[in-house]
This record gives sequence, C-alpha cells and structure tokens, in this order.
Amino acid sequence: MSSHTYSTELNPDPFSRRVVILFGIAAAAVGLVTILALSMPPVWRVLTALAWLIMNGRELVLIAKGYKRCRRIRIGHDGNVELLDRDGCWIPATLVSGTVVLRKYAWLRFETRQGLRFAEPVRAKNAQSEEWRHLQVIWRHLGASG
Repeated sequence: MSSHTYSTELNPDPFSRRVVILFGIAAAAVGLVTILALSMPPVWRVLTALAWLIMNGRELVLIAKGYKRCRRIRIGHDGNVELLDRDGCWIPATLVSGTVVLRKYAWLRFETRQGLRFAEPVRAKNAQSEEWRHLQVIWRHLGASG
C-alpha cells in the first residue's frame, strides 16, 4: 500500500527568468566598461574584455539552456526533485547548496543525475497559494534537518 507523500509542484516564472538574464547582461556590460577604463596597455584591455565577454556570454547561454530545459518543478518532502522537461518527461534531480527560499521569492538550485546543474528563480504570485505554502513547509523541514 503506497502512502501519499507531501510535495509541491511549481511553474517557473518567466518574468523572474527575464530579470536574471537582464541583470546578467547588465553585469557583463558594467564589467566591460570597468575593464576598458583600466590603466593598462590597450592590447591587454582588449584581450581582457574579450575574455570577460566570452565567459559571461557562456554563463548566460548556460542559464538560458537551463530555462528551456525546465517546464515544471516537483519537490518532495525529502528534497528530491523532479523536473518536467520540454519533451514531457520527468527528470529526477536534487536540490543543491545555494538554494534560497524566502517569503515570496525562491532561488532553487538543482543537479540532475546526469550531473547537469542549473538554477530557477520562482516567486509567489499569491503568497497564500497552496503550492507555495507547501514549498515553504518543505523548505523549513529540510532546513531543520540539515
């Protein structure tokens, strides 16, 4: 006889995803301006700026690919996670260090069994929603046991 386990299902938040990408672009731009303002030979500024743009561009692409990979998030009472991918398959994953759950916002970091790591911003559209309350309870439980 199987027992009903306590879990929650959340939809990723498109607005929060856009905010993360836009802040990443802004941070890359500020870093670029800072590098170009350094008092060093121009050739080194250009090489450093190119390296900066390549590293930041790669990170933003990885974030965007992670966003495309995840359509829905299911989190169990034990911290196990399943992610609904774009093909409609549930992929097992776990919450990893760096996950933060606040009253209205959460930054959820995952690792799949294949070793893929990514993060998902989530926000409560309605702080009283049942799924968001379940997330809060699960997170308090996980924090108390850790």
